[in-house]
Amino acid sequence: RNVGGTAERTQGNEYREKSKVVLSKKVIRNLDLFPKVESDLTVRTESGGFVTIIGYFVTVILIFAEWLSWRAGNHELIEHLVVDRSLGKKMRVDMNITFPALHCDDLHIDLMDIAGDAQVNAEDNMIKRRLHLDGTFLDVEEIQADTNKHHEADEKLKEARIKIKGENYCGSCYGAQLDKTSCCNTCNDVKSAYKLKGWAFEQVQKIAEQCIFEGKTEPKRMSKGEGCQIAGHMSFKRVNGNFHIAMGEGVERDGQHIHTFIPEDTVNFNASHIIHELRFGPVYESQQTVKKNSYFQIANTLDGVKKIVTEEDGTTGLFQYYMKIVPTTYKGLDLIKSFGVDIEDDLHDNLEPQLETNRYFSTERFTPLMLDVDDEHWELGKKIHGSHEEDSTNSQAGVHVGGKSNHFNEHHKHHKEKQSLLPGVFFMYSIYPFAIEIQKNSVPITHLLIQIMATIGGIFTISSW
Repeated sequence: RNVGGTAERTQGNEYREKSKVVLSKKVIRNLDLFPKVESDLTVRTESGGFVTIIGYFVTVILIFAEWLSWRAGNHELIEHLVVDRSLGKKMRVDMNITFPALHCDDLHIDLMDIAGDAQVNAEDNMIKRRLHLDGTFLDVEEIQADTNKHHEADEKLKEARIKIKGENYCGSCYGAQLDKTSCCNTCNDVKSAYKLKGWAFEQVQKIAEQCIFEGKTEPKRMSKGEGCQIAGHMSFKRVNGNFHIAMGEGVERDGQHIHTFIPEDTVNFNASHIIHELRFGPVYESQQTVKKNSYFQIANTLDGVKKIVTEEDGTTGLFQYYMKIVPTTYKGLDLIKSFGVDIEDDLHDNLEPQLETNRYFSTERFTPLMLDVDDEHWELGKKIHGSHEEDSTNSQAGVHVGGKSNHFNEHHKHHKEKQSLLPGVFFMYSIYPFAIEIQKNSVPITHLLIQIMATIGGIFTISSW
């Protein structure tokens, strides 16, 4: 009996297990959202075959389109606007500018900012190259011949000074000497001593015996017959300011930046210029590769600008470029390498590689030195409606300025009027208070796979209808 009872319990357990399996299969079958049709109940038609072929074709096209979209999304640049926190840093400007009709002796670049800091003749990292008026560079022989000519003139002045003053002559520095033994034997020595002291030199220049002896009692007049190309870089604080190339020599006097020149000579300062390159930011080794990238091309909006003044434009004038500098940071190793910049040695652990530079956008303005004036002259007391007394209320009075005066409201030939301005090229810059961070958009490949599966499922679902 015990054996029989054990067998019955075993059969009962097996029955219960089979019931659970059948129940679970039934539940899973009820969850099937894609019921199958017996093959004997389906019919294959030619139209269905054509629809299937079209479905395959459309599927391939859409999958290729999704791949292109995913690929383009990975190359897309995303810009974020953040507050600029780099005001304590310095900014570098690189330039290459040609002045076709401005002598290198008259080309000086000065820099000043709103904080009151100024750099006069900021040419320590600049190179000047002399040009013929046709744009070609002077060769070594021409430069050497000109140098020898000036040297001979200086030697003649020195010999004449020794004959008159003696070999032991020690000229006065007019209070600007560094010590009691300092001597200023030439006009340039006196000028340099006053510049070191930050004193005004113009008044002393008129009475200094050295300047009188050399015939340099007036500010230097413009040199003619040559052009000049200036190229290099300079650094300044990240605050608003300007740098300029203007007529005369810049000096600091009483906390103000002024230029000394002969006013009658302003027409000879030719401000024509060609900006080959002007950018704010560091120079990288593969700069040619960087410049080919479209994202850097929009950063230097003045590259290639050419401005040539003629008599119709006023012979010369004041060029002003207003620039808005936007600090820009490129993030991501792949993005930086795409610019041709190698920063492998600058990478640090757990730090995303960055490339800091600046983009700028500009507007410009030109004011001519000589302005055309077309005066309309009026005769004093001349009447419009005749000379009768009863028409006196309709009369208009005017002032006779010049020229013929026998006709009322007569037009005369125009003439040029000289404006009060400083000829030159001014670059006014302001720092945007926000910075732009740029990085590549990264789209995971799982997004592409999801889109592909959705495309395939959608096409075949629609085709099955």
